[in-house]
Amino acid sequence: MDTAIHYLRLYFHCPDGRRRAIGHLSRYGDILRVSFDPDYVEDPGRPTVSLSYRGTDEAATRAILTAIRDARLTRADGKWPAFFQNLLPEGHNRERLARARGCAPEDEFELLAAAGHDLMGALEVEPVPPDEGIPDAVRVWHTVMGLDVLEPGFVESPVEDAASIPGVVTKFSAVREGRRYVVRRRGAAGAYILKLPSIRHPDLVANEYAAYQLAGALGLDCAHAELIGRRDADLPEDLPFEDVLVVRRFDRGPDGRRIHMEEFNQILGYEPRHKYGKGIFEDYPAMLRIIDRFSADPARDAQEFVGRFVAFVLMGNTDAHLKNWAVRYPDAAEPVLAPLYDPVCVTALFDRVGPTDYAVNRAIDARLRTFDWADLARLLELARVPRAARLLQVAKATVRAAQDRWPAILETAPESMRAAILERLDRGVALTRGLG
Repeated sequence: MDTAIHYLRLYFHCPDGRRRAIGHLSRYGDILRVSFDPDYVEDPGRPTVSLSYRGTDEAATRAILTAIRDARLTRADGKWPAFFQNLLPEGHNRERLARARGCAPEDEFELLAAAGHDLMGALEVEPVPPDEGIPDAVRVWHTVMGLDVLEPGFVESPVEDAASIPGVVTKFSAVREGRRYVVRRRGAAGAYILKLPSIRHPDLVANEYAAYQLAGALGLDCAHAELIGRRDADLPEDLPFEDVLVVRRFDRGPDGRRIHMEEFNQILGYEPRHKYGKGIFEDYPAMLRIIDRFSADPARDAQEFVGRFVAFVLMGNTDAHLKNWAVRYPDAAEPVLAPLYDPVCVTALFDRVGPTDYAVNRAIDARLRTFDWADLARLLELARVPRAARLLQVAKATVRAAQDRWPAILETAPESMRAAILERLDRGVALTRGLG
């Protein structure tokens, strides 16, 4: 086994513009460890990295942040704890990052090190020169665990213009220069995401753009998205597509300022492969309870949450998994529900693939088609949120608004999408019946 210890410095970009060092990320063999700095642990006003690191009180939070054996901080299988795993990309985006780094797609330490300057939210990681020695917090933990740490190992600097944007669809991190969106950013963190269609689904970005329009027509809080031509984007590859979807990153502010965020997959402690969760009546009540307990504006966020859920049912967005719901931290401390992102009418894609493709999404669709008003009332009861009657009213108003406003928008949507959603609006799902 490699007896050298490799480690990265972990930074948090604060709202006042400071880049605050808050800990280290280390690898020793297959052991990956998160070690928070003592001054971060002891600071009651510390910026929030994740609600999963927050206890019932300050003492409980400090106990989590300094735990010796806790899967939120340490794993011995070569993988990061769940929060940091979810910072890494999936699918083609992961393979592209691995090629740029010259490492295996399974090497999570090197992948995070490669994209360390452009991660989701306000975090940043970069190597520490080996001649600075092994940090005390890292060395002490290994000593307590009886591990022999002989010497620090070398870690290469982040790959210039590499980015880690979670998700499977091919996407790039970009900045705007004049009227063009540029992926070769000369090391700057991206403020936009460029999303591309696929050969399998050439109208995918048109589908997602129309879904943004549908959600916006209901008054939902959406990330800003627009369709541009291929000539308006400076992409690193020659790709056979004319349309590109540009989404403004809501974890970036003026002048590229980083705003922290995290997905509900991270909050709930799920690995990326478990992003579809445990089920509607387990995960959605849990999400609403988190909103009610922690949100800086719980009433607004609960209404927004219910409105989105209903909209996703109506538009056939069966890919609204836990990595596609998030909170952000404008003040770096208290969360609010992040804008809606990654909406797609997935059911419009079913007829173009084999009957066994999209098996998970097909199963979700079958359940959502029968999800009725009694089910929604039960979900809200399980969530134990206040104002449940008001939330049911919001849900019914959302259905009526969709039936009234969506047909006109769908006239310019892809045909498969238009047909799929119009069928759902015309009593194709249970929520369009029994409005009362």
